[in-house]
Amino acid sequence: MTFFNPEAPVWILDTGRLGEMAQCRVLAQTLGMPFTFLPLEEGFTLPPVVPDLSALRLILSFGNTAKAALALRARCMASLQAGGTGLRPFIVHLGRPSHIPADAFDLIIVLPQDDYPLAPNMLRLALPLNGAALSRPCFPDPGARRGGTVVLYGATSKHFSQTLASTRNLILFTQRLAAANGERAQVLTGPRTTAEEAGWLKTLTTGTDVALTLFSPHTCRFQDLLASGNRFVVTADSASMVADACRTGAPVWLFPLPARHTASTRLQEAIDAAGLRPIRHSLVRQGRLGSGADFTRWHTWLQRMGYVRLAQPGLSAQDLTWHPAAGRADRDLALCRDRILALPGFARQMQAAI
Repeated sequence: MTFFNPEAPVWILDTGRLGEMAQCRVLAQTLGMPFTFLPLEEGFTLPPVVPDLSALRLILSFGNTAKAALALRARCMASLQAGGTGLRPFIVHLGRPSHIPADAFDLIIVLPQDDYPLAPNMLRLALPLNGAALSRPCFPDPGARRGGTVVLYGATSKHFSQTLASTRNLILFTQRLAAANGERAQVLTGPRTTAEEAGWLKTLTTGTDVALTLFSPHTCRFQDLLASGNRFVVTADSASMVADACRTGAPVWLFPLPARHTASTRLQEAIDAAGLRPIRHSLVRQGRLGSGADFTRWHTWLQRMGYVRLAQPGLSAQDLTWHPAAGRADRDLALCRDRILALPGFARQMQAAI
């Protein structure tokens, strides 16, 4: 994402995924310390050579980079044992580390959709960190907006399927929502949207009053629409876009998608149904078993707490004019900062590094 600077004390392991790196970036900025992105090799592995490890004090890893973070710390320790300079770096991991003991990390920041067990070194977020800022401790009043009804369209994922039928229903709901509020409607695809999915959208919006914009990394269209949209419809596959939309303070409608079930998710459900969830969680903490995601639990919580409404048939015109309560607290980013700064010895190491 940027050039690598080995003199920075905070290194973010770069997954190349925009939503993930946006969360790592805002967390690093919150700490108020110089940071850099370390590009990884194929398979989220470390480059063969990292030129200088002496300044490294904190590794921020996300998702699939957990093993690379541990390998990087091992390189630091080997360098120290060989007479090199530096200190043992802390590791703060965002997301659920798979098949790795929880106590291998100094802090695990678990995303709200993750099915990861409680641990002493774990902090669970209410929302992903996308759109979070210490300067906004509460969800803002959206104020005067003129961007109309905006659809944030994701893609088929590990947990959800985008289909032609669901996309057709999405466009129909969006048209009804926009009409109920006297607004124009537009759809913006995401960085993961496939060519096939974009083709469905082109076909379904041609000849309608719904505008379609395809994602481009070379424009700021996503940020522009977040700043101007009167309300948002977000497909259920993207936790990051849900967080971005919610933190605008505007109404957010969650559009459900067909769930995808794998052998591992079916096994997990069977274990839990048999009353063995505590045993499964114990094995996850020990690193002997991988963990999964539970979007259903998180989506249900979002609806119950009034963050979002579910896009579904049969809603009245009055239902479609819903607005969320303004001013609710947004403490996730501050909690992350405070937990990191409270790590034993962390503040002393960082002061020495700056």
